[in-house]
Amino acid sequence: MQRRLMRALPCLGALAISGALAAAAPPEPIDAPASARAARSAGAETAWSFTLPRAAITSAGVYDLQGRLLRTLWRAETLPAGAQRRSWDGRDDQGQAVALTDVEFRLIHHRMAYVWEGVIGNSSAAAGGPSAHRSFLPPTSIAPVGSRIHYAVGYNEGQPGLHGFASGAPQVDIRALPSTDPFVGYAMLASDGVRMYWANTGGMSHSSFIGAHDLATSARAVFVAGAPVCLNFRPDGKTCYPDQTYASVIDLHTEASDGPTGLAVQRRGRLLAVAHGGQNRIRLFDKTTGALVRDMAVRLQPKALNQLAMSPAGDLWVISGRTVLRYTDLDGEPRVATTISMLERPLALGTAEAGDDSVWVADGGASQQLKRFDREGQAAQVIGVAGGYGNDPAVAGDKLFFGANRDQERTAVGVTADGSLWVVDTQNNRMLRFPAGALAGNRSDERIAYLPASYAATVDHGNPRRVFANFLEFDVDGNAPLQAGASWKLVRNWLAGLPASLTDERTANSGFGGFASVETLANGRTYGMLSARGRQTLVELPASGPLRVVKPLAAPMPRMTAKVLYENGDLGYSLTGPGRQTVLRLPLKGFDAAGDPVWSSEPTALASVPTSAGSPWFRGAFTGLLPPRFPVSASGRVVFLDQSVQGNEGFHLGAAATGADDWLWQASPTGALDGKGSFQTKRLDGSITYGGNAVWTHGRHIVYGYHGEFYKDLKTGRVGQANQFMHFDEGGLFIGQFGQPSTREAPALDAGLSGNAFSPTLVRDGSRLYLYHNDESAHGGVHRWRIDGWDDIADLRGRGAMGSTIELR
Repeated sequence: MQRRLMRALPCLGALAISGALAAAAPPEPIDAPASARAARSAGAETAWSFTLPRAAITSAGVYDLQGRLLRTLWRAETLPAGAQRRSWDGRDDQGQAVALTDVEFRLIHHRMAYVWEGVIGNSSAAAGGPSAHRSFLPPTSIAPVGSRIHYAVGYNEGQPGLHGFASGAPQVDIRALPSTDPFVGYAMLASDGVRMYWANTGGMSHSSFIGAHDLATSARAVFVAGAPVCLNFRPDGKTCYPDQTYASVIDLHTEASDGPTGLAVQRRGRLLAVAHGGQNRIRLFDKTTGALVRDMAVRLQPKALNQLAMSPAGDLWVISGRTVLRYTDLDGEPRVATTISMLERPLALGTAEAGDDSVWVADGGASQQLKRFDREGQAAQVIGVAGGYGNDPAVAGDKLFFGANRDQERTAVGVTADGSLWVVDTQNNRMLRFPAGALAGNRSDERIAYLPASYAATVDHGNPRRVFANFLEFDVDGNAPLQAGASWKLVRNWLAGLPASLTDERTANSGFGGFASVETLANGRTYGMLSARGRQTLVELPASGPLRVVKPLAAPMPRMTAKVLYENGDLGYSLTGPGRQTVLRLPLKGFDAAGDPVWSSEPTALASVPTSAGSPWFRGAFTGLLPPRFPVSASGRVVFLDQSVQGNEGFHLGAAATGADDWLWQASPTGALDGKGSFQTKRLDGSITYGGNAVWTHGRHIVYGYHGEFYKDLKTGRVGQANQFMHFDEGGLFIGQFGQPSTREAPALDAGLSGNAFSPTLVRDGSRLYLYHNDESAHGGVHRWRIDGWDDIADLRGRGAMGSTIELR
């Protein structure tokens, strides 16, 4: 029996319950009939009938007269138009006889369809498949060879680590060189036009080494002086898996700290140079045989990439601290011929295949520019606005952003045969081309964009054109097909303006960095929620200028969840005490003189539920970047989601009426993923590590995500990621399920496939209802699903005595 929350809850102490909340509480229950009559009705067959005006997808359930769901009768059955008749055996979801006299039957019917429209943030010509650019990490190295530009992406989770494109068709990825071994991280490239040399800095293996491919045949090159290496032995410990067997590599190291930090090769000479920043040495090898020629002692950066570049004449450019050195006479007595010291923080070097011996330097720190110097060290050319995005988040073609903090700055530079320059604009997740002769004021004339593994995506409900991935903001037209430059564009990068107090190891435009939520509030200003250094902070995203800190939020008390910024500006959280879990809100009261939000100091209890076995209260499971959400539906249903794959073999989605202290309904039962809203747990699937993530409501609609890391398809035995979204009605009846798992034979070709999609957002944009979510690089962008028919769902209902025939209307 539901009771109104007009008292202090036992786990909370005294709480203020608003008058609006009290008024919204459900009425007291209707007096129950005589127990003898109820006993006679228990377990009786009850017939019920209905007429569908059209063929439709249907779900049905039995309720008591206070609206509690007793039994889900079926989920997502397609039925024809016309009169239908069914019966109910009088038992609830637990198989127990229902001891009531009167019940209500409800049936929902619809023609809902879920349409994957593509992704935002990937400029590739194809929406997916092998010709679309994508990788787990941002590009790490660029090596032009004639009209082909090759690039490497480091560790790529079993997908190709070596990519490329034709200079005339940059939006088409060409993967000509085999490179799918997850034990290898293809971090740096260098080519003499005959071979493509690559540096493995360690994938799933800690070993590092140098390998090569023959460009004419795409076969692995053989070094006469090389050595074989096995990166992954079979269980017998003696034989190697073929895919992890390398017959001939050079410069082999077994400790990650000894790995390469630079790679360069003479085009006409015989030398291959490998830098080891952790050892402050450069090793010179015979590029054909692999024999070591000499070691050079040079001060280097211990954690870096692309510290070397070879000039057309065979001289070696080297980053040494804050200077760049040119070494000449490498085959005789190497010596420094040029020193360039007018730099902030040199990050990467690039030289042309032919022509003069000048060098391009990507200069980080306060510069964020590309600088060209002639062979004598004289400044010749500068590209990019000084300081990059430090004072202005607006994205432009003449600005660069290599990193948010000193230890994470990375980029790569490649010079093509015609003198054009390709550079990795790392923290905008782009590769930009600047035409030959470009200067500081010149804009890039071509760009390749895609998002690496990103776990943060959200949408501003107050202005759904604003779509966010990590700290990047896209302007998106919700009424047009997704197409780079036409319906979406990157407009702001909020990362550069972060104060030091909001930066940590996750501060990047990939991974877990970024906004958990962004909302434009009633004052017309936009606010975002960030987490850094273990603390939540509210920030403003102003109309101009960098991000502004509004206030840090108090750390949660024990048994309290982190706070969520809801669409209306309220802050919400839950508190779990002995036997109960309570959802609370701090209502938005208004704005102070500075225009910043002001919240009530007294929390309002929305609902409280018993933490009984098998019920869907939040148990503290991993939820991704978003803290656990407890949204409210149109008719005041407070929604709970248990994301855990262990500890609950009952229901995983439920709701309580606003102001109530008991469950109104429970749904999404434990079971194999079946397309009908079941929740797969570790009892069924020993390989799964985590399951659900965030739940959202819009009107009567409830959608939650089930990313299912390492879930197993119980029919095929394949293991991957589930990437499912479960759609329910606010009365607890199932509507539909959508998403594309990664357990198919050719997952890269599947529309809608994503990895670890645990940051979904449900948002209405005009007349359309969308679900946006992040991606772990399967398609390299923020996904958008359109839910067609969302506003055309209908109900049939009928009440009557158990054991009679009830007609639904």
